[in-house]
Amino acid sequence: MSDNKDSRQNVNEKQKELLQNATLRHLIKHNLKKGQNTKLIIVCLAIVGSLGTVGFFTFSNNDVVQNEPEHMKTMLRVQNLRGDTVSTWAAWKILEEDLFHVHVVDSAYATKERQDAILDTIMSLEKIEIDDSLLHKGPKGTTSTYYMGWYGALNSINNTTLHPIPKNLHFHVTDKGEGDILIELNNMPHPEGISGYTTTVIDENSHQILKAHITIYNVEKLSMPQLKTIVRHELGHGFGLGHSTAPEDLMAPQITTAYPYISECALDTIEALYNDLGTDEVMCKK
Repeated sequence: MSDNKDSRQNVNEKQKELLQNATLRHLIKHNLKKGQNTKLIIVCLAIVGSLGTVGFFTFSNNDVVQNEPEHMKTMLRVQNLRGDTVSTWAAWKILEEDLFHVHVVDSAYATKERQDAILDTIMSLEKIEIDDSLLHKGPKGTTSTYYMGWYGALNSINNTTLHPIPKNLHFHVTDKGEGDILIELNNMPHPEGISGYTTTVIDENSHQILKAHITIYNVEKLSMPQLKTIVRHELGHGFGLGHSTAPEDLMAPQITTAYPYISECALDTIEALYNDLGTDEVMCKK
């Protein structure tokens, strides 16, 4: 009997060890239709090498973009942005002159139309002024600037930061898997209805992002505006943003806003993150 008990105990301990080794991602689940709360799973991986022990995290975000008719109904959820915050995680540590590679994995689903949509989300210089009253951020007649693409958004930050913000973006379709941020289009539905999933590998010791991988699920069910929205959101995670507490912001955990563009608040948060201000969230000015 004692031998059987010891055997079962060894099996259970082995199962726990395998589970711990297999779980290397922070999972943030978003289900727009069910309104589920965000769940975060954080797992540390210690890699021991000849130069010592280096701690790494994987930081993962899962996001769902909903159908456009339902999207319009969510305007009932608009709240005041003032006092809301955007969380941060870690920053890239690059040289200012470095190209920052945002690449798309070549596949049958990376059609020319989808490539163009993703390219626009990355490289667009377009910006728009939106009346603050539409997002309950201020009185009618006052406006805020929103950006359609991350190139225009990041290059609008004129202040010098402690760590250079990735502004020199480079787009490429690759079959080799190279790139700082890699975007993969997948037509398989996620079992939990997830549309976007970002995994970011972090060097904990230097609080530095090493690699980000974005997966877009069930891509053939997404319209081009929906694809742009979910890629725009996931790229925010790729540059180091967490989630906003404001439901009308692009970086909200549930993407319900009628204006899914890059906000001034998101850019203020990136500026603070790359200045190493030592905070894990930034309060919005509006």
